[in-house]
Amino acid sequence: MIEIKPYPYYVAYTEEGTVRVDVRKSPQLIGQTTSRGTRGYNQDRAEYRPLRIPGMVADRKDKTSAQIMYLGVYDGHGGESCAEYLKQVLHSHIENVTTADLASVVNNMRNYGKDWQTYTPSALQGLESALHRRQMPSFLTIEERITLAFLKSDNDIKNLRWSDNQGSTACTVLLWDSEGLPFWSHDSQLNLVVSSVGDSKAILCNVDEHGGLATALNTLHHPGVREERERLQRHGAFFSRDSFGEERAMARVANTRAFGDWQVKRFGVIAEPEIRHYEVQGDEAAFLIVVSDGLTGVLTDQEMVDIVKGCSDPDRAAKKLVDTAERLGSDDNMTAQVLRLPGWEQPMKDITAEHRKQRLESIDQVKNLRGSMLVGPHGGSSSMQESLHGAPSVRLAKPERLLKRIFTTHQRPKRDTSTGAQGLQLTVAQIQQRVRASGHRLTLGC
Repeated sequence: MIEIKPYPYYVAYTEEGTVRVDVRKSPQLIGQTTSRGTRGYNQDRAEYRPLRIPGMVADRKDKTSAQIMYLGVYDGHGGESCAEYLKQVLHSHIENVTTADLASVVNNMRNYGKDWQTYTPSALQGLESALHRRQMPSFLTIEERITLAFLKSDNDIKNLRWSDNQGSTACTVLLWDSEGLPFWSHDSQLNLVVSSVGDSKAILCNVDEHGGLATALNTLHHPGVREERERLQRHGAFFSRDSFGEERAMARVANTRAFGDWQVKRFGVIAEPEIRHYEVQGDEAAFLIVVSDGLTGVLTDQEMVDIVKGCSDPDRAAKKLVDTAERLGSDDNMTAQVLRLPGWEQPMKDITAEHRKQRLESIDQVKNLRGSMLVGPHGGSSSMQESLHGAPSVRLAKPERLLKRIFTTHQRPKRDTSTGAQGLQLTVAQIQQRVRASGHRLTLGC
C-alpha cells in the first residue's frame, strides 16, 4: 500500500528571512502539462515537489518543509500502472533509503541470471566495500541514494501483477543550493543532479552570448547507443526492427533501461540510473525543461528551448511546448515540465523561429490537402462550403463503398481481345455519369 504524505512547502533562507512556498500554486516558478495526444489514453505521468534529504542542505528545524526541488517525468509503456507507481513512490524512496537497503537491492540484481551473480552497480561499490569493512558512513552520497531508490522501486514493482508486461522510463532532477538559497535567486550556486532510465529527457537553457543555447543533460537509452547495445549483448540480448522501423531489444522494448519489463530484465533492461551532476552559478541558466519522447520525437532540443523563451511564465511555456508538438504531428503521449532558474528574465534570441515557422506551415499545407468525398441530396449542385454549413444531410462517404457503386455492374464483363484480360471497362464520361447518378460529389476538402 502506498502511503501518501502531505505535500510539503518549499523553504528557502534569505537575508529577509525564511521563504515558504507552495510550488503547486506558483505558475511563475514551475509549469507542467501532459496530453494523451492521438492515443486512447495517457501512459505518461509527472511529479514535482520539494524533498527533504538529510545532510544535503544546511539543516533547520522546520520539519514541515523541504529544501530540495524534485522534478520527474515517467513515460509508461504496456499500460499506465508502472508510471503511476513511480509517480507515487520514487521521490519517497529517494528521501528515505538507507544503507540497510543495500543488501536487498544488490541481491535482487544478482538473481537476474547466472551472469549477474557477482554484479554490483558502480555507484554502490564504494558503499558495499565500506560495509564489508564495517565502516558505516554517516550519509549516503547523492549517487548512492538515487541508485538505491531507483533499484528499490524496481524491486517493489517485481511483486506487482503487471510487472512482466509493463514498464516505464524515468528522468528525474534534484536541484538545490547548499546554503539554502531559493533556486530562483541570482546569488545561488545550484547543484543539479539528473538521473535517467530510458528516453525521457532533461534540457538546460544557458544564458550566453549566442542568445540561449540548449544543453542536453542526459543520454537516451536506445539500442542505437553503442555502449548500451554492447552492454545488452554481453547479457545475450538480440535486436530487431518493428514494422515502423524502430529498433527493439528482444523484439519487445525500445529502451535499453527501464523500470518493470521483468521478462527481459536478465538481458540487461535494468533500472540502474545514469546519473550526472552539474553546478550552475546564478544567472548562468535561464530555465530547465524535462520532457517525454512525445516531444523529443518531433522537436529538437534547441526548438524546445526557443519555444519557452517567448513565454511569460513556466506554466504557459509547458502548455506551449505540448501544443506545438501536437501541431507538428506527434502521435505519442506528451509531457513537459518547465522550471524557472535565475536567468529567466535575461534577453534571449529565438534561434529556430524561422525554421519552426516553415515546419508548421508545411504541416498545415499537408492537412489542407486531405481528400474528402461528400454525400449530398441527389442532383444537388451547391458548393462544399455551402453543403457543410447549409445542408444537414451532408455526410462523408466511405471510399470503398462509393467505388463499388461506380464499378459494379450486373452485365457480364467483356474480354479485352488485345490482352485477354477480363473486367469492367468504363470511359471517363461513364464514370462521371455514374457518380452523378449515385448522388455523390468528389471534392478536395480543406
